[in-house]
Amino acid sequence: MTNSDQTHPLGDEETDQINPAVAEELTPAQIEWLTRQSIVVGRKKLQILRQALFEWVGEHLEYRFTEARFGDTVRCALEAFINRHRADVLLSKADSGPRSNEPGRGDV
Repeated sequence: MTNSDQTHPLGDEETDQINPAVAEELTPAQIEWLTRQSIVVGRKKLQILRQALFEWVGEHLEYRFTEARFGDTVRCALEAFINRHRADVLLSKADSGPRSNEPGRGDV
């Protein structure tokens, strides 16, 4: 998790690029979900990822982060966030109009 002073541990805020050490731990489905959800809600991927981590930490107050396990922790936090907010995501997709009925767009 090497990073400069300008880079947040999750990634680069200006470019919305996820830190490579974190991205390596996320599943392809999680990366796809983040990208899609970013478009649906109009927020940066890093903002969503940060919210997922904040919620996870709120439920695991005793947890102490380590550099070696940071990416794995973020992966677990994002998975919990996706599962917790699955209904919200489905609602957001349904609210987006006709796009939700296109072939291949019904998967979350």
